[in-house]
Amino acid sequence: MKTINKKALSFLNEIKNNNNREWFLENKDRYLIIKKELEAFANQWYLKLNQFDESIQNMESEPYMFRIYRDARFAKGRPYKNNHGLLIADWWKPSMHKRAGYFLNIEPGNNFLVWWAYAPEAEWLHNMRNNIVNAPDEIKGIISNSKFKKAFEIRGSKLKTAPRWFAKDHPEIELLRYKGFYALHNFTDDEVLAEDFLIHLASLCKILHPFDSYLNKLAKK
Repeated sequence: MKTINKKALSFLNEIKNNNNREWFLENKDRYLIIKKELEAFANQWYLKLNQFDESIQNMESEPYMFRIYRDARFAKGRPYKNNHGLLIADWWKPSMHKRAGYFLNIEPGNNFLVWWAYAPEAEWLHNMRNNIVNAPDEIKGIISNSKFKKAFEIRGSKLKTAPRWFAKDHPEIELLRYKGFYALHNFTDDEVLAEDFLIHLASLCKILHPFDSYLNKLAKK
């Protein structure tokens, strides 16, 4: 069973103190080995998800590992990221504004699994709000499930008042005020490096799957 090597975390700790091109070029071969190992882990994770998530069983692309290079517009003299990001989703090119996916963040002291509609496009958000109004028990049943509540926290930015066209006193106003929302589970560094992390991760994704299906059925295909 594939595990995450502690070198994946230690390399990121080194980047925090050596976030410059000269250091990275000297250590690029080390990074490429880490990258290859994480991609192998992601492939094993994908196979686990295949056992219960039909939406990705015919996925044309492989799991996606985000580049370590920061966007030059926002680098501010620190050209490299402090995290490794792995994504599995039922579309070939990452676009969190159109559909949700399983995202694993690996970062010393800030490891997490998230499934999100973080900043959904207007049509997707409109569909979510309409579904909350027309079938509120669907989303409430998912996020109030005991296993889900124990494993995940619902987060997301909210409007200060009701969205346009919705009553301020609507019984589901707290859900309707979300501008996007996501389910989050945090891991310690020791959990990420444990031999059974892949099994633990897959079991959490299985709990998350109904939320996954709910959000993406409302997204534009």
